[in-house]
Amino acid sequence: MSEADIANKAAEAVEAVEQPAAAAPEAAPEAAPEATTEAAETTAAATNGQDDKKIIKTTAKIDHDNRQKNNKFDPSTREVSDDPVAIRKQVEFYFGDWNFPQDKFMWESCGGAENKPIAVEKIHSFKRMRTFQPYSAVVAALRDSEFLDVEGDEGKETLKRKVPYQPMANARAKNEAATIYVKGFGDETPETQFDLESFFAQYGDVKGLKLRRTPEGLFKGSVFVTFVNEEAAKDFVGKEPAPKWKEHDLKIMTKQAYCEEKSDLIRSGKLEPSSTTSKKFFEGQEGGGRRNGGGPRDQDDWKKRREHDQKNGFRGGRGGRGGRGGRGGRGRGGGFRGGRRDNEDRGNKRSREDDNGGEERSAKKVDTKDEA
Repeated sequence: MSEADIANKAAEAVEAVEQPAAAAPEAAPEAAPEATTEAAETTAAATNGQDDKKIIKTTAKIDHDNRQKNNKFDPSTREVSDDPVAIRKQVEFYFGDWNFPQDKFMWESCGGAENKPIAVEKIHSFKRMRTFQPYSAVVAALRDSEFLDVEGDEGKETLKRKVPYQPMANARAKNEAATIYVKGFGDETPETQFDLESFFAQYGDVKGLKLRRTPEGLFKGSVFVTFVNEEAAKDFVGKEPAPKWKEHDLKIMTKQAYCEEKSDLIRSGKLEPSSTTSKKFFEGQEGGGRRNGGGPRDQDDWKKRREHDQKNGFRGGRGGRGGRGGRGGRGRGGGFRGGRRDNEDRGNKRSREDDNGGEERSAKKVDTKDEA
């Protein structure tokens, strides 16, 4: 495996377990090796000098028989509200420049830049929207939006952006630069998503917050948070004293630093590269895919490959020409494409899926909506 492949695999492993803030119909999380434990991923010291041993660890166990039980998020526990400000904030988040291009359900429903209208009733069926009642209050709140247009007869209203979405150059790269990794939130409760949104909102304009999960949907105790820009992200990472969660330390670093840390762990043989790549959706395109072969693998085989690669200085892979990821060929299983958008959500699952919405766009909440 070449150095470039190691970096790619580290980023892919990061993305494969991410859950975007808001999501459409619930779908299965992108697969990733169970061996990639949170403990193994974060053995290096955080950039702000915090001690990883003092943070809250997750103790919940994966329920393999009923995966739905792994995801504790439950917006139905919230009190019913008709708050117009909260309604507009949530819905504008779905259509916002951060969520819209990486939210497969919203993108396809609205035809991307075609800006086709979508039924308000459909939006109201999303998990996070169901606590906003009555329906008439939702419509009334959206009529006052400066970002969205409401059209149609009573009871059959539709919604679309006033100004159609326009693809932006380097949009993904800018979001990545403005994203941080934070670990130490312990086990998930039905309120965790909301609690984390409120927590990070204290520190600036948050465009999106994603809870990181295992392939089975269990919260890993860490999140990716995208601030309004790179400067705001660096400001949070460099805060002194460092922010704490319920009086407990947090591991805080930029997403770039986190990916580099994972690359080092893979390179040193302490972390197994993911056997899959996440299909990241962005502006109508999906990238990534599963490597050839999907059956059980010898858990020690990757370590042997790693030793071989280390001895050969990561030059061209195991077999000379076109080895495992060498510069001249794709190697076994084909090359790895970085995938659509880094997502931060798991692009292969619809972005609104698991509602891990910690990243509610533009300082909005992250929401998970199911398709009605």
